Amino acid sequence: MSDHEYLSYLEHKEELVNHLEDSAFPVVHIAFGINNAYARGMGITVFSVLKNNPDLAFHIHIFGSALDDKSKDRLLELAVNQPLAITCYVFKESAFTDLPLMGRYPQAIYYRLFTPYILSDVTSKLLYLDADTLCLGSYKELNEMDISACTLAAVNDTRRARNKLCSQLSLTKGNYFNSGFLYINIPQWIEKNTTERIIQALSRQGNEFKFPDQDALNIVLEHEVLLLPKKYNFVCDIILNKVGKKVDIPKDTILIHYTGKCKPWHLWGMGELADVYDHYYAQSPWQAVPHDVPVSYKEMKRYAQALWYKGRYLTSLCWMSKYMNKKIFRKSPL
Repeated sequence: MSDHEYLSYLEHKEELVNHLEDSAFPVVHIAFGINNAYARGMGITVFSVLKNNPDLAFHIHIFGSALDDKSKDRLLELAVNQPLAITCYVFKESAFTDLPLMGRYPQAIYYRLFTPYILSDVTSKLLYLDADTLCLGSYKELNEMDISACTLAAVNDTRRARNKLCSQLSLTKGNYFNSGFLYINIPQWIEKNTTERIIQALSRQGNEFKFPDQDALNIVLEHEVLLLPKKYNFVCDIILNKVGKKVDIPKDTILIHYTGKCKPWHLWGMGELADVYDHYYAQSPWQAVPHDVPVSYKEMKRYAQALWYKGRYLTSLCWMSKYMNKKIFRKSPL
């Protein structure tokens, strides 16, 4: 398919703001694929990017479902006195109905696959980020990097993930990259029909994949990816780190990626990793938006443990009581 055919997947396009005309800084194009529920996470990612890159300009491309007015207003706050443009692209509800469903995964997993075509007239290089990431350093070196010999540049996932998934997916080079950070060479992506090849892999094997779009990306692009240092995508899972555990974040880290179900905007995600995130959260336009409270009994238990570690014993006991009650009665009839 051509880029014009993929443009027909869009319901509408909206330019929220554009302050790039008067900027002499190089422009970095960043794409996100989200629904409104992840607008806060994406916004804090963008805020952290701007904080750590005063010598670059950015065009943020937001793909997905429509954002509400509060989310848009907060995004506009980011653009005050900043060399920033923000464009929203809303897909039609019918856009992906002919594509294979991947178990519990929403059709949003396809968003990143179509961005290169839709933005091919805008830029030749595109940085795709997940909305559960936080920027801690400069993208200047990355922006100047030559990626013309590859379809994309990415970062290897954890050793644990590689050991498990390389054999499952028959990856022969021992590499398995994380798709939360993708630096895409748009001309080569299109020339090699990358989106179509990934969809074919999903159609053939999708139901066997643990992480459908990420697994398919690795199978299709195993020999077309430039692997970058882990500083560009430092992967960490809050739940895998026990409450109070010391986490060594390398000093040269440019991006932290909070994988797993527990996110740093969850109250039960308390700890060193969340503290780094909260430093930016508290300065951002989302500072008045409260963290999400625990709902499941496992979330309540984790939160109670974190509160105890912080010395908030009475509140911890309160949440431990809620946890016990929820666990005991979770299967009881109403």
